[in-house]
Amino acid sequence: MRLSSTLLIAAAFSLGAVPAWADVSSNPRSAPKGTYALSKAHSLVTFCIKHFGISDYCGWFPKISGTLEFNGSQPGNSRVDVVIDLSAVETRSDELDGRLRDELFEVTKFGTATFKSTGIKVTGDAQGDIVGDLTLHGVTRPVILKARFNGGLPSPFGAGHLVGFSADATIKLADFGFTGVAWKVFVGDEVTLRIETEFLHE
Repeated sequence: MRLSSTLLIAAAFSLGAVPAWADVSSNPRSAPKGTYALSKAHSLVTFCIKHFGISDYCGWFPKISGTLEFNGSQPGNSRVDVVIDLSAVETRSDELDGRLRDELFEVTKFGTATFKSTGIKVTGDAQGDIVGDLTLHGVTRPVILKARFNGGLPSPFGAGHLVGFSADATIKLADFGFTGVAWKVFVGDEVTLRIETEFLHE
């Protein structure tokens, strides 16, 4: 019988096991080279935009998928492909969620956004610029993700190796054809993206 991750965690604490993060390595070279699958349960894209110029209003995309070809010894040879389900957009307003889906993203025509890396430049210890093509609302533009390798470890819940990343980027609505929405006059043009994700190598 396969135990759920919650039961495994409870069992580990009850047995006084060493916390899993004790095995985390911040060295990218410690992670196996090869193909990793994005962990949908541990990955999220958030977005924030100025509201009336006085605050940041944020939402998130909880449904993303993708793959990572990882080479910790030669990060420039790594690449990542990600797909974001725009119809699953969430904010603190059900009404706004519907308007974003129908009026802004037009999900019946453009149901997903994709990011495909075209190059990686190392900028520091476990940090780099991931250059790639973002396709959104039928428009493809180059975008740079400021990424950080957060660490990796053997999966505590079975076979495989986990790696985690954080990344930030800024895009402009006008660059992706978001110009005709009436309520757009209340928000800024720049959108800040924040990505938190884990990938599993099996």
